[in-house]
Amino acid sequence: MPPSELPDEDALQRSDDALLPDEAPDPIPVLTEAASRVLQRRFRIVLLIRNAYERMLSHSDVLSAVWRDLRTMLRLVIRWVDQSYQRISWTPLLLIVGALIYFVTPVDVVPDALGALGFVDDVTVISTVVQRVRHELDRFRHWEKTTALTD
Repeated sequence: MPPSELPDEDALQRSDDALLPDEAPDPIPVLTEAASRVLQRRFRIVLLIRNAYERMLSHSDVLSAVWRDLRTMLRLVIRWVDQSYQRISWTPLLLIVGALIYFVTPVDVVPDALGALGFVDDVTVISTVVQRVRHELDRFRHWEKTTALTD
C-alpha cells in the first residue's frame, strides 16, 4: 500500500478507541431485566434454583463466606414461588434473583475455571446483594423460625 493510502495516526487512534470502551457496561440493568423475565415463569425460577443449588454444593469450599446468606436467598425464592412467603417487595426480589442468575451463569468477569480465584466475582456479587437486602433476609429468617414453631 502506498504511503498516501495509509491511515493517519488520528484515524488509528479513533479505531482503537472504538474497540476499547471507556468503561464497562453496568451489569445491574441487564441482571434486573433477566431477573424480571425469570420471575415471570415458574419453571424458569425452578430451574434457576436447581442450578444454583447444584453449583453451590459442588463449590461449597470456595463459597464459605456467603454460604449462609446464599442458602437463605434460595430458600426465600422457593417460598416466594410456592407462595408461602410473599412479604418481600419487588426490588429486593429482583436483586436476589439477579445475583442467583449471575452465580449460575457460566460467563463471569473472572472465569470459574480458575478455581477459587474464579469465584471471587460471584462472592462479591452475592455479598453486595446481601448488604442491600440484609433486612429482607433477616425478616425471612425470622418468619421461618416463627412458622416452624407454629407448625
